[in-house]
Amino acid sequence: MNKRESILQALSELQQEDLNPKGGNVWAYVYDSGLPEAEKVAKEAHNMFMNHNGLDFTVFPSLLRLENNIVAEIAELFSDDPASIAGTFTSGGTESIILAVKAARDYASEHNPTITTPEIILPTTAHAAFHKAAHYLGINTVIIPVNNTTFKVDSNEMEKAITPNTIMLIGSSVNYSHGVSDPIPELSLLAEKYGIWLHVDACIGGFLLAYYKKLGHPVIDFDFNLPGVSSLSVDLHKYAFTPKGASVILYRDKQLRKYQYYTCTNWSGYPVVNTTIQSTKAGGPLAACWATLKYIGDDGYKKLAETIWQAKQEITQYFMMLDDLYILGEPEASLLAIGSDTIDIFQLADEMKKSGWYIQVQPGDSITQPSIHLTITPVNRIDDFFQGLNKGINQVKSHPRESLKNDVISLLKDNDVPSEMLPTLLHAAGVKADGSLPSEMASINELLHLLPHEVTSEAFLYITNQLFTPTKSFTKGVE
Repeated sequence: MNKRESILQALSELQQEDLNPKGGNVWAYVYDSGLPEAEKVAKEAHNMFMNHNGLDFTVFPSLLRLENNIVAEIAELFSDDPASIAGTFTSGGTESIILAVKAARDYASEHNPTITTPEIILPTTAHAAFHKAAHYLGINTVIIPVNNTTFKVDSNEMEKAITPNTIMLIGSSVNYSHGVSDPIPELSLLAEKYGIWLHVDACIGGFLLAYYKKLGHPVIDFDFNLPGVSSLSVDLHKYAFTPKGASVILYRDKQLRKYQYYTCTNWSGYPVVNTTIQSTKAGGPLAACWATLKYIGDDGYKKLAETIWQAKQEITQYFMMLDDLYILGEPEASLLAIGSDTIDIFQLADEMKKSGWYIQVQPGDSITQPSIHLTITPVNRIDDFFQGLNKGINQVKSHPRESLKNDVISLLKDNDVPSEMLPTLLHAAGVKADGSLPSEMASINELLHLLPHEVTSEAFLYITNQLFTPTKSFTKGVE
């Protein structure tokens, strides 16, 4: 075996521990169009541009042209006046969101210089990326609870939270956790009334909703056709089925977009002009995204969107026939949150994984009930999935696990766990000394549900810090 073969074999062996991202068994994180030729074209395009660097668009003007073309096509999905829309290609939804928050902050700094403690107002269902952006950028977050039946934020509650320090309102269309849209038309009116930036997080739902609209399915207004919307983020590595990472952040015009840019000319090297957080910007994902959009095309995306729409109807009917599981809220796109009043869904997720299905657990907290998250794609094998789900339900009912609830209650003091007791709890949940997680995650997810988020954040810092330990060698024959 030559060196090339041994390297590829080692990588293949590593993948044996992973769930297969193809075929529809993984109901989160991955998006499979079921079109192998589209993937092949994307790989070839990526390889053609893998050594191109978007850091300097005067050196690689091809990347500038590709990006401008992608943004133009995506803008057409979200505005009746797409020529006025400005945008940027990014590495993913988190980068798009951080850039939007930065732009709003810098816009407010210039137009309202009296604001020294900027705040953003967001629903509890807003993506964690907004919290990350606020953390990185020194911005306060004002979090508004959502309705515990609809999982939508109340615009009246958002309005009550507005202060002279508010620089941004945030709404999702749709939110990740429950697949529903916030009342974006009402938030748009608020943004106009108070002169505040409104960002719509359409990262996971926007592309699909745009095509639902083309197909004639009912879709609430959520884009730039609402005059109060200043920016909108949409991921293409989700329901445009492009390779990761590919996202676009859109602005109503170039005057708003310029606040996301960063320039530096007061050092001894070349002038730095960064349109995104990245400086070096790989050309491969950009070319692969463009190639995928062109290969699938408008008609292809309509067919994929209709397939997903029909799959959602079928899945909804299945859940209506189950006694132990039900859909939370009224999902509008392709994401479902599944709750239960009768069985341990933490254990159910483990049982499903044993039989080759990955369903994502949303642990919830003292207010929000635990749920299972399902991301629907065109390749999900629905009949097979529900056969496995029924088997999993029966297994959970007949062999219930032992709960950690009493252990947690005994350790809680003033809604906190003493730091010296945290390792004991983690060990009881199956975490090893080196931070390795157990194969069955039910107890971990139960801890996440029962403990205050400050404690669970500390726990994840501990576990992650342990897991990421340099390893000199883990394969034979590859040095």
